[in-house]
Amino acid sequence: MDDIALLEEAVSINSVSGNEKEFAIFVEKQLQAASFKTKRIRIEDGRFNIVGERGKEGKPLLFYGHLDTVPPYGKWSFNPFKLRKKDGRLYGLGVFDMKAGVCAIIRALQSQQESDRAIKVAFCVDEENISEGAFEVLKSGLLADVEAIITGEIASSGKCLGPRQIVLGRRGRCVLEIRVPGASAHGAQDKKGVNAINEAARLIEHLREMESFLGSHPLLPAPSQFVRKINAETTSLSVPELAVVELDRHLVIPQTPESALAQTKKFISSLYKRKIFRPIDGKKIEVGLKPRKTPYLAPYITDPKSQIVKIAACAVKKHAGKPVFAYGNSVADENVFALSGAPVIGIGPMGGNEHQADEWITARSYKQMINIFSEIIKTA
Repeated sequence: MDDIALLEEAVSINSVSGNEKEFAIFVEKQLQAASFKTKRIRIEDGRFNIVGERGKEGKPLLFYGHLDTVPPYGKWSFNPFKLRKKDGRLYGLGVFDMKAGVCAIIRALQSQQESDRAIKVAFCVDEENISEGAFEVLKSGLLADVEAIITGEIASSGKCLGPRQIVLGRRGRCVLEIRVPGASAHGAQDKKGVNAINEAARLIEHLREMESFLGSHPLLPAPSQFVRKINAETTSLSVPELAVVELDRHLVIPQTPESALAQTKKFISSLYKRKIFRPIDGKKIEVGLKPRKTPYLAPYITDPKSQIVKIAACAVKKHAGKPVFAYGNSVADENVFALSGAPVIGIGPMGGNEHQADEWITARSYKQMINIFSEIIKTA
């Protein structure tokens, strides 16, 4: 199977998050054919990561990719599960994020099958959700002895430069749950109560004030926040007495989910001190981290002077042009793997429309990635 045929088959497999089983088996077979001893790490029934090992020479490098995609959002011009080739571009669901990355890793590993270089691989489910797969890999101990972690994940850092970009860090993220009280009253006499939705709307306007003091970092994109959800309702003809606002925060070093929570609490407390808000029936606005099954992801930076970065930069220069260091706007499973202490780098294809209709990459950049990963295996 040649490079394009492999990607064509990968795109044809529906692996929307939660439905990764068929693609996981496909990847497993490709790895076994490339002399990897593989193992499944179960997440839940019918859902598992694929990990593997090959070679004995040196401290292991780990190559990583995620198996899931988002659903086919928007109005596609063609079948999203059929790779379309046009004017040097390849179109299909997940081709950019990140089936080209997965396939480039597989093809590079196959091309270096005779090498005894110690290699580990991890292909995980749930990256497009809450990184359950990545956290299970972290807990498994697979990363304990690795020299470095390399992924074909896209940069998500604004302008895409394709394989010339080496991703050396990403912002972190958390979601805050803000509970805004009101006071119930009959809807026909709403002035006797306080509508929690109206109070939440006022709060959302004031939350914009926070954007001027969220902080900064010399390398990572500036921290940011946005309201991702608001929920309030009543089961009768009554004024809503509670509205819940979800505030999505992207973080930079040294921020943490806990520091974002403390900062937001302090800001809301200041709104009461300035008499912009007043307690309603003795109740004030409450803030907490929205509960979820896995921890929120902290920001990370990989040292540009580390050996793997130097090796990758040489490989990129040879096969794609002058390397450029980039830092991701969005979180990814790399945030989880960075917790291992190993340096983490990402090299993705030239493409666009991730999480949108008509997702694409250039065929040229896909070939470049294969060559770059092969070069890293040969020289690291």
